[in-house]
Amino acid sequence: MQYFEDIEVGDVKASTVDYELTAEEIVEFCSKWDPLPFHVDEQAAAATPVGKLFTSAVHSIAIAIRLLHDMSTEPTATVMGLGWDEVRFRTPACVGDRLRVRGEVIETRLSESQPGTGIVRSQLKLTNQRGETVIKFKAAALIRQRPQES
Repeated sequence: MQYFEDIEVGDVKASTVDYELTAEEIVEFCSKWDPLPFHVDEQAAAATPVGKLFTSAVHSIAIAIRLLHDMSTEPTATVMGLGWDEVRFRTPACVGDRLRVRGEVIETRLSESQPGTGIVRSQLKLTNQRGETVIKFKAAALIRQRPQES
């Protein structure tokens, strides 16, 4: 288990394997959560400046979070997420894009209101195969400190 004390500013996690976005996945996710025509219909998407089917920003964030979880070698003692800041959608994630995520710890501090925990802030960036940033945001999480030995 990775505890608050194990995490340092500057720690980086980065994908080593691409995640390929399919039309089926985009349509399935967006039909349920963001059913705008250009997310669920290829003809509607072709009429946009993007020119092809692309997924919603919410789906892109979910992919980034999942990729971060998938590359962890051991679980983190996360209590809960605390929020996202400075969320920016730079370029759409489209059918056939191969996505990777990079997360860097930018701040750690003990929690003043929750004894036995600390707050970790990270800068997260999802990129496509061309190195273009799809989304970029800062995430904060509450992490348990290592239990005291008795």
